[in-house]
Amino acid sequence: MTTIMAKEQDLAVAVDTLAALEQRVVRAIEMLNREREQRAEIERELANVRTQLDTQQAQAATLQREIEELHRERDTVRTRVERLMSSLDAIEASYTQSA
Repeated sequence: MTTIMAKEQDLAVAVDTLAALEQRVVRAIEMLNREREQRAEIERELANVRTQLDTQQAQAATLQREIEELHRERDTVRTRVERLMSSLDAIEASYTQSA
């Protein structure tokens, strides 16, 4: 009888151990699934950020070109104004000499 009880006790311990192992495996699978979901979400966010970065870089390049064009226009206007000022100075000098 004691042999049967010992075997039953061993069997109960084995079943408990198996149940504990099963619980650990289930928790590990759940944790793995959560990690996969988090990784997928992070990868989606990264793709969005990269898209935004590409868009902003394109906008920055466009703005840089516009700034360069505005600088060229400013230089052109400055040259024209200086030429007009020189012409006005020349006209003023000719009036002062004739007066």
